[in-house]
Formats: sequence, structure tokens, C-alpha cells
Amino acid sequence: MDCGGVFVKYVLFIFNILFVICGILLITFGSIMVSSIKDFSKFDETFTANSVAIIILVLGCLIFLVAFMGCCGAIRENACCLTTYSVVMLVLLISQLALIIYVWIDHVQIQTSLEKIVQTIWDQRKTDSLLLDTMQRSFKCCGLHGFADYGISYPASCCDSPSNGSCGITQVATRPSCLSSVDSFWNTNVNIIKYAGLGVTVVELVAFIFACCLANQTRNSQRRQNY
Repeated sequence: MDCGGVFVKYVLFIFNILFVICGILLITFGSIMVSSIKDFSKFDETFTANSVAIIILVLGCLIFLVAFMGCCGAIRENACCLTTYSVVMLVLLISQLALIIYVWIDHVQIQTSLEKIVQTIWDQRKTDSLLLDTMQRSFKCCGLHGFADYGISYPASCCDSPSNGSCGITQVATRPSCLSSVDSFWNTNVNIIKYAGLGVTVVELVAFIFACCLANQTRNSQRRQNY
């Protein structure tokens, strides 16, 4: 293999080490999103938001596995492994682009779905307070529009250190509303999904091209050795 092929080989290996790290980060990020939403899975509106989180988690697992295969293929200079890696990488690229485009276009719809979940949980607080308590603890919020929604008595889930099963005004005064907390949660995560996703996709495209080149060079090298 010439100097160019050796360069491509080690660059591809380094890229895949980065992909392994990206895969782990996506798995972590997707797991956090799924765990934040799963407690509210009884509501139909959860489907849109939860499906995005699950797709991110699955993509993270796939990227991790494919990147590991890419590392092995690059170091061992295995044309079959590199070809399989290229095909799977192409599928991942298309899937990621589809997810990014979906989130970019429908991020308002996803946010609206989350807000409907919050509204439903609040409306059902008298018959099912567990979900509301879970939401207020998870997002560190108090009330639908703010702590004033409760009047003068605030539940224990509105603060970190309740006393006698309730919170004082000084403990809840700085707590945001649950609607604003969920909106903030989504607005922060949607930017991560969009821009980090685009960055990873560009790097994966370069890795795909390099893998195709390395696989082709490896085949040509093997043919020359056979003659």
C-alpha cells in the first residue's frame, strides 16, 4: 500500500475512534431523554417526543458498533469489512439526515406535544398527583405557570428540602414554571440534535469516502499480490 493509502488508513482509524466517542455520547444523551420522558408515557402526545429520543439512542448504538467495525477494518486492511462498513455508514448517514430534517422542520410540533403533556398532567393532578410530583422533581419546577398556581400551600415536590411535607415560599420563589422548564429542556436539546447531528454527519461522510477509497486500494493491492 502506498503512502496515500497508509494516510487514509490511519485517518479512517482516528475518525472511527471519534465515532466511538460520539456513539457513547449519543447513547448517554438518548438515555437521558428517554428517562426524562418515560414517566409520562401514558399520554398519547408522548409518542412524538419519545420517538425522537429512542431514535437518538438507537443511532448511538449503531454508530458505536459500526465505528468499532471500521476500526478493525482499517487496521486489518480487510476489504470485505471496509465494504460492509461503507454500506452501513451510508444507511446511517441517510437515517441521521432524515432525523435532523424531521427535527428541524417539526421541532415546534414536538415542543407542542411536550406542552400538551404538561397541561394534561396538571389538569389531572387531583386524581393522579404522582405524575405531577415526578415532573416537578425531574424538571425542578413548580406549578403549570409558576408557584402561584398553588396559592399559599406548596407540595413537597416543589423544593429540594421540604419541611413537614410542604415547601415554604422562599424555597419555591425561584422555581420556574413547569411549562417554561419543559420548553427550556426541549429548546436546549433540539439545538444539540440539529447542530451536533450535522457535525457528526459531515465527519461520517468523510469517513465513508475514505473507507471506499481504502477498500478499493486494499482490493487492488490483493490483486497485485495474486499475480
